[in-house]
Amino acid sequence: MRKIIWSLFLVLGVLGGSSAYAQMGAATPIKWDVNKEVAFNMDQHRAWEILNSVDLLKIAANGYLSSIKISDPAFPVGRDIVFSDGTKRSESITQLDQQYKFMNIVINKESLPKGVTSAEITIFTKEKGEKTSVQWGAVVKGNEEGKKAMVSQLTAEFDSYIAGFEKMTKSIPAAKLN
Repeated sequence: MRKIIWSLFLVLGVLGGSSAYAQMGAATPIKWDVNKEVAFNMDQHRAWEILNSVDLLKIAANGYLSSIKISDPAFPVGRDIVFSDGTKRSESITQLDQQYKFMNIVINKESLPKGVTSAEITIFTKEKGEKTSVQWGAVVKGNEEGKKAMVSQLTAEFDSYIAGFEKMTKSIPAAKLN
């Protein structure tokens, strides 16, 4: 009887314990088609506020956008963008994390150039001492020609945000009062 009980414990121990060592596979790093990261002289809260406000984001776009509007405030949040050259883009904010201050944006299919099957933008913010690092990353899927056009457009857009954020960090001297 004792041998049966010990055999049972042994079998249950081996079978039951084997799943305790299961591990997830390593996370696959994202291969960005466009990746821009810059540290700005502003706190993370202010950078996040700019990225979340359509009015402030338009200013930060440094003239690259002529308008940005919320088309659907329900999650995922829909946005319609008109660029300064007159082109339009419809997109959806699919992830918005207030705690870790990042967002993911999916460009809607009707706004993708010919040959592009999907495009996503991810924006991360991180405190770095007295500065804040903002990273714009994009993954574009599709044929080579379509991808090239979309990557070019997103690179120009990200560069305009960088220039706009830089302008927004410059302090304006106070006017003398008489």
